[in-house]
Amino acid sequence: MPKQPSDQLVTQWIYQDYFQYKDRSPKASVTSVSHDDLEVLKKYQIGSEDSTAIYNNDSKLKSAEHFQAELIYDGFRAAAADGTLKTREIDAISALAKKLGMTDEKFQEILTLYKEEEEHRQKRIEVLFPKSYADAVKAIDKHYGR
Repeated sequence: MPKQPSDQLVTQWIYQDYFQYKDRSPKASVTSVSHDDLEVLKKYQIGSEDSTAIYNNDSKLKSAEHFQAELIYDGFRAAAADGTLKTREIDAISALAKKLGMTDEKFQEILTLYKEEEEHRQKRIEVLFPKSYADAVKAIDKHYGR
C-alpha cells in the first residue's frame, strides 16, 4: 500500500524529530491511523494544551491524586539537583500544587517527606564515606589504576 503524504509527514516527525535521527531517512511506516487523526496531528501546536490537566483534581481521574503527589515529590528532587532546595523553588512547586488542586496539608506532608529522606541520605553518606565522598572516589580510582 503506497504511503499518503500525511503518513510520510508523521513518520518523518516521529523518526527524525522525536528520535533525533536527523541525518537518516525514516525506515518505519505508520499503519492503522485514520486520515482524520493524521490531520489533527498535522495541525497540533506544541504548548496548545495544559499538560498538567491530567494531574488536576478537576480531571475526575482516580489516579490524579497519586500522580500529583509523585509530580510534586519529583519536583523537589529536580529542584534540589544542584545540592540545595531554595525557597523560590519551593514557592514555584507550591504554586503548581495549588494549580493542581492539592491541599496545603498534602503539600507540606510531601515537602516534609522529601526533607526527611534528604537528611537520611546525608547521614548515609557520612557513615559510608567517613573521610569524604571525594576521598572515596580517589581511593577507588587509585585502586583501579585510573
